[in-house]
Amino acid sequence: MTTVTFTFFGDHILKVRASGHSGFAEEGSDIVCAAISALVQAAELGLEKAARLNVKSTTRDGFKEFSVSEHNERSDAILETLRISLKEIEKQYPRHLKTEDRKNV
Repeated sequence: MTTVTFTFFGDHILKVRASGHSGFAEEGSDIVCAAISALVQAAELGLEKAARLNVKSTTRDGFKEFSVSEHNERSDAILETLRISLKEIEKQYPRHLKTEDRKNV
């Protein structure tokens, strides 16, 4: 199962962590993994290119984490779109994707 955690600072998502393998199908044929990966990568690129923020990122097999130290209107829209999109996938594939919202004070 892949778990994606969104860490909120106040009302703003500033950190995303995706870990694990969805296990929907074998590597190369896993549509759930492909969807998650594409959305997470698009969000990270959007933060860098469209929102023009400095993104700290770590990637390894079965793990991706990125964060920003500030936010703007574009980053809020990008990260909330990622969250909503992954929650929709979670509804269709609840045994393969879990999303979590975490508040950091």
